[in-house]
Amino acid sequence: MKIFILVGLQLSGKSSHGHRLREEEKVPMVETGHAVYHELKRQNLEVNHKNTTQVILSLLSRDPTAFTQTILDYEEDIYENSSILILNGVKSPAEINYTRKRFGKENVTVLGFHAGQKTRYNRVTNPDRFTVSGNFLEKTQEDQDLAKWDNFLSRDVREIGLGIGNALATANEIIITEDNNWPFYSFEISYNHFRNYIMNGVKS
Repeated sequence: MKIFILVGLQLSGKSSHGHRLREEEKVPMVETGHAVYHELKRQNLEVNHKNTTQVILSLLSRDPTAFTQTILDYEEDIYENSSILILNGVKSPAEINYTRKRFGKENVTVLGFHAGQKTRYNRVTNPDRFTVSGNFLEKTQEDQDLAKWDNFLSRDVREIGLGIGNALATANEIIITEDNNWPFYSFEISYNHFRNYIMNGVKS
């Protein structure tokens, strides 16, 4: 099985690209962030910035690979019969190393996503964000919280603290999704880059 790990700060375009590829090519995608929603439900906690942060830190205090392990186990039925899997939302080198050990180093490729901070923040209010980000009501509630600039900045800082910069540094390829500042990259341009890289990688 070929595993493509998508790494990038919040709203850099990972889910939008992954979901479109899933729809067009039937490529399964597992999102590590969904582990948080399962845990919030298990603890019967309201979805807000404070509780989300608390659950994330609690999971990571037990194991830095907790998100990846949990979601790969929980949603194994989604990808077990596939020759390819997109693993979206990995935030640390430890999670990348865990995936390599689980599936074989030679089968894992890291793809980085990048867009400027203001561009990413403006995407919080995109009307299609809930549609492309999954079928969890919690996603809508989380986005309402992220629409506050201070919360958005806080989450950026949290993800950087988890090691996302170091994870991005290991990327085999970077997908640029900046669409407000020169050089301009429309979604179609970045998606075609993304799709071609993955589909060619599967064939090789």
